[in-house]
Amino acid sequence: MKDILDIIVIIAFVIIVFGFIRGFNKQQIAKHTKKLEEIEKREKEKNE
Repeated sequence: MKDILDIIVIIAFVIIVFGFIRGFNKQQIAKHTKKLEEIEKREKEKNE
């Protein structure tokens, strides 16, 4: 019985960590795309 509980806890922990990493990566990607858009905007303004 204890083995089954241990496995369930480990699986739950892995799922939580995976979800956290995925969420964090989404935030980082959004941040970088925002920066890139700002840089492109500045370049366009310089060219005009």
